Amino acid sequence: MKKCQVIEASRHICKSFVLLFTVMRVILIHGFNASPETNFHPWLKDQLHAKGFDVLTPTLSLTTKDLDLPAVIEQMKEQVGYLSSDDVILGHSLGAFVILQYLEAVEMTETPRAVIMVAPPWKVSNPELRRMFIADLDADVLMWKAREYVIVHSKDDTLVPIDHGRRFAKALKAKLLEVDGQGHFMDGEYPVLLEEIERISNTPFEFAPGETLEDEFKELP
Repeated sequence: MKKCQVIEASRHICKSFVLLFTVMRVILIHGFNASPETNFHPWLKDQLHAKGFDVLTPTLSLTTKDLDLPAVIEQMKEQVGYLSSDDVILGHSLGAFVILQYLEAVEMTETPRAVIMVAPPWKVSNPELRRMFIADLDADVLMWKAREYVIVHSKDDTLVPIDHGRRFAKALKAKLLEVDGQGHFMDGEYPVLLEEIERISNTPFEFAPGETLEDEFKELP
């Protein structure tokens, strides 16, 4: 075997070793007037721990009384810290929007593996929350702030209709999971969320610059 072949084989083995033994961190961001102890968060945290994931559940001041987006971002910085390529960030409802704000605000040295947005609001009618949406998000920039975006939305969501999730999916070129009968995901257990995190963890992401771009010059002589 030639020397260059040995080197390439060694690189492949090392890459496989890292993929096999790296512990993925899942960061669960709660929604408005909620906490890490409400809705599906305790169940999902326990399920992920049982499967060997590292789980972080920040507590954020997402209440009408003390709603201050810059302060929430600072809380995220303090509790989450730097993001790594092995991180999966899942946000519920307004928590999904906070993730996007955080991705724009935080200094990044690595790109998170995935962002999962559960029933995300594109905009809101509540005047207390509307000011959080004043800052325009740059979808073209955010697309590169995570390796993969996933939108999970129920068709019968009356608080945040399914069209919100569809708009996010289009803007971020995200995978859209439309489900039935789950409302605004405010109950205790949602296996679809666990299954999606497991799918991501079992799918190694490899990216070569330009590999997904169409070659506009391939027909030239």
